[in-house]
Amino acid sequence: MTSSISQFRWYLVGVSSQFIPLGINSVLFSWLIVVHLGETGEKLGFAQMSAQLPGLMFILFGGLLADRIDRRRILMLFHCLAAIPICMLIIGIGLGWLSYITLIIYAFSAATVNAFIQPARDSLLNQVTTSNLQRAVTIVMGLTFASQIVGFIIAGQADRIGPVPLLIAQAVFLLLGAVFASRLPSFKPPVRDVSRGNLADIWDGLALIFRSDRMAPVMMLMFVVGIFYVGAFSVVNPIVVRDVYDGDASDIALSYICFMVGTIFTTALMMAVGGIERQGKGLMLALLGGGGFLTMTTLHLPFYGYLMCIGLWGVCGGVAISLGRTIIQESAPEGFRARAMSVYSLGNIGGMPLGSVLMGYLTVLMGPLDSYLVAVSGTVMTTVIVWLTTRLSKVGRLTS
Repeated sequence: MTSSISQFRWYLVGVSSQFIPLGINSVLFSWLIVVHLGETGEKLGFAQMSAQLPGLMFILFGGLLADRIDRRRILMLFHCLAAIPICMLIIGIGLGWLSYITLIIYAFSAATVNAFIQPARDSLLNQVTTSNLQRAVTIVMGLTFASQIVGFIIAGQADRIGPVPLLIAQAVFLLLGAVFASRLPSFKPPVRDVSRGNLADIWDGLALIFRSDRMAPVMMLMFVVGIFYVGAFSVVNPIVVRDVYDGDASDIALSYICFMVGTIFTTALMMAVGGIERQGKGLMLALLGGGGFLTMTTLHLPFYGYLMCIGLWGVCGGVAISLGRTIIQESAPEGFRARAMSVYSLGNIGGMPLGSVLMGYLTVLMGPLDSYLVAVSGTVMTTVIVWLTTRLSKVGRLTS
């Protein structure tokens, strides 16, 4: 038991080493494009798409790799590799090469590496948790959000100190993550049929998800969330802060922090009440509630009112993210867990490139605040359809 607790603690430290730099990058990347370079919402949308395409292209291979070889070694290797694009960008800035194209190349390279980190980390959770998987998932999600808040706060200093110190901080955290990963347990993959190819194994993972009446509806919802809600969060929100509220890097960071504070509140509340039994219904109610709060941002509120709505949207987002991941974690068998989690990530990531371009275009066509209404409409309509046509509302927890 003591060993398992120690392993779980090292796992949590490793989560922080991944998501603090991710939080820094979320603000810094948007700031470099919309404030430092002064680009439009369309340009930001295309740039965010460049950061999301590698996940779409490589996440399934990352899951397959994590089901075949030691997940600890994957984390150690790819945490080190993740520092390379950051170091190259630092060199480029030093040589005066910072441009929109440079940032596109950086985003694509960094996201390619992360596509192999996330499935390995997700599938390790079951190995370092002794009981109550929903509670473990909730703790990890809460720490994920808290770590990103730390990153947002650090990145909020971009106007004052410039991008290079922030990029150095990102690289240091990622390299520390390789050290933390070395303390995690090894994973011995099950014996596999060597006559089967990689694509056949990937297809098995996809088929497992889409044959499941528990997991398939979650995947459908996550795809739509990737299009509309993630697109709104990563593209529309920075444009709203800049154009509607005349904000800078610290204001963009503050809007992200408010969202994450909402998710942390949800995490603490779910831990206090012992989780949610009707996971499927909770997931869908959270998506509908989040749409209501996001709609309120279109009322041209003062900045503090806008931030409050973003925070309440985050409360609902924390419920949806935690329950969606828990349903997949509990439902997938061990030999397929990394592939199942990578397919889950693909469901979310798969909609992101389309969502980034769509929401970026809508900020120009409709204005940034009104484009939120499209995001809400698409998500709410899909959620209602899933509720009425699947048994997701009856899905409950499988483990105590």
